[in-house]
Amino acid sequence: MHFYVFRTKDGLYHVQNVVMGRLGQHHVHTEEGFKRWAKGIPERLIHMMMGECNCGLRPGDVMEYNGKVWHNPEFE
Repeated sequence: MHFYVFRTKDGLYHVQNVVMGRLGQHHVHTEEGFKRWAKGIPERLIHMMMGECNCGLRPGDVMEYNGKVWHNPEFE
């Protein structure tokens, strides 16, 4: 699994999981939440970029590959 991370102008981290070329979860982190989340993931699997995202998710929100949205307070 690889993770494409877009750091937005407002300082949030939008993470898109990619598995075998298919999009998976999309989750949003604050800076602290991102650091906690990324702690155990090898750097080679995280691809950082600057950009914008119009997904409408807030810190802690997770959107599954099927569109279901739920909240994970650990990502805040």
